[in-house]
Amino acid sequence: MAAFIARACILPTMSMSNPNLNPKNIRSSHSVDAYYIKRAVELADKSAGFSSPHPNFGCIIEAGRVVGEGYLYAQGTTSAEVQAVQAAGDWCRGATAYLNMECGDCHGEHTAVSALVQARVKRVVVGMRHPSKHMRGNAIQALRSEGIRVDVLGEDLQSDVVQDALKSCLLVNAPLVVRAASQVPYSVFKYAMTLDGKIATNKGHSVWISSNQSRCRVLELRGRSDAIIVGGNTVRNDNPRLTARQQGGHSPVRIVVSQSLDLPEIAHLWDTSEVHTIVATQKGARRSFQKYLASKGVEVIEFEILNPRDVMEYFYECGYLSVLWECGGTLAASAISSGVIHKVYAFVAPKVIGGKGAPSPVGELGMVEMSQALNLHDVSYEQVGPDMLVSGFLQPIPDLTPVIPSFSELSKIDPSINPYESGITSFYKTWDPYGSFSNFSPHPIQMPDEGGHYTTWSSVEHYYQAHKFYGVQDPVAQEYFEAIKSAKSPEEAARIGRKMQRRRPDLIRSDWETAKIDTMYRALKCKFSIYPHLNSMLLSTVGSILVEGSPHDLFWGGGRDGEGLNYLGRLLMQLRSEFVGESSS
Repeated sequence: MAAFIARACILPTMSMSNPNLNPKNIRSSHSVDAYYIKRAVELADKSAGFSSPHPNFGCIIEAGRVVGEGYLYAQGTTSAEVQAVQAAGDWCRGATAYLNMECGDCHGEHTAVSALVQARVKRVVVGMRHPSKHMRGNAIQALRSEGIRVDVLGEDLQSDVVQDALKSCLLVNAPLVVRAASQVPYSVFKYAMTLDGKIATNKGHSVWISSNQSRCRVLELRGRSDAIIVGGNTVRNDNPRLTARQQGGHSPVRIVVSQSLDLPEIAHLWDTSEVHTIVATQKGARRSFQKYLASKGVEVIEFEILNPRDVMEYFYECGYLSVLWECGGTLAASAISSGVIHKVYAFVAPKVIGGKGAPSPVGELGMVEMSQALNLHDVSYEQVGPDMLVSGFLQPIPDLTPVIPSFSELSKIDPSINPYESGITSFYKTWDPYGSFSNFSPHPIQMPDEGGHYTTWSSVEHYYQAHKFYGVQDPVAQEYFEAIKSAKSPEEAARIGRKMQRRRPDLIRSDWETAKIDTMYRALKCKFSIYPHLNSMLLSTVGSILVEGSPHDLFWGGGRDGEGLNYLGRLLMQLRSEFVGESSS
């Protein structure tokens, strides 16, 4: 258990010794759920680096106290749920099972789902749904079909303690979540530097910048990774072994990225007797040296154009979950620019070496202003021996499902929707499969004016933007109205409307904030009423949640990180429900 505590400190999971989190001090049932979910996370973290490409699973059986627990150790071993059920025995009957993540398999007699069902647990609390789309919700649905109550943490109540537990669930399976969302392995960039930002002296000497304690932490990071990546300079200058050096532990694959293949013939990495080595290079580079590496058991992979994005996509296809980058500044800059680095671990040693030409951790990124700097998310600081470990995410852990209205809201909009078992239909650009749902789609509509006469508008967006100035008794507002109406495209209409709204907010109709949803709704209803094929397309999505995928519009769209209100999607679901009702009548 002591070894686990050392490994678990890589994640900001809770300490079980915290008296404030003792179940005796917890009053609300949601706080109790959060407590046991975080305990399941701690169990799950024990398998980090061993269970890949499977997730890190932990299971707690609670019947007034913990009566059974288990975690998935590695591929092909007994599941966490089966272990916990076996440990709890008869205590399972009527008990609650806590899982940090939804089971990944719900078929067969000896799977996790079957174990919970046969043990007759009364309730299951799941920390997060499975990140893989084809598995998401399957186990939850299977358990519910057996009459077991299943609660997913945070889906019925939001609070700080619940959010903290959810965050721990995401962190312990960040590699799987990132991989599912971005189609590249989860990549961590690690480096050690002096207080003045140097990773080596002017002469290239870098042994040792950090302390023994920091180097032990690096070995732990390696043990949690599927592979370690270095560049040619690291091989030439440092001749590393890149081993985890953990007794009986996981040994990650070693990957060298070198465009020219200008590498030494003698290197520790060419010894593949214990750990496999892969060299990624440009097509045609040093064929004779490629043959030499192959004779040493080193696998050589050629790329048409060698870049970090293509390399990561290749290893994604190979099934890799987590990759640790221990490269120099040049390759690090290329990887960061390619968007494949997700988290940074910086070990800062209390040393100063100076040197105008001494290398820094990250090479040229092309930034000329401080406003262009990349900010870390969820930054944490930790003292490791004499060094300071600063870590954070370059890219936030993605939310795999866009923010959608609450269940009660959706039920009122469209009774056919179950927001957690339904599919999601996303639309944004007009050339997307469901692009015709966009208010920018080129479908003219006919809308009545004040006198009851119908006027043709080139698109829903034309109508919406112009009506910001509708009824305002000012010649300039009327001029804007006509300019938007005659705009050559929906994009031009939007540019005019938004620009004028910023410049002359005094000309916007006074009731616009309360009228804009109804304005959009009436235009959408006209559009889907006069075009039968659009109506049919909308009805074909019955049971699906509609999400306007704009990353920029936080009112009508879903937002970049799912933080948008998605009002366009809501209106379309409301329309769909009305059309379905009319068809039934």
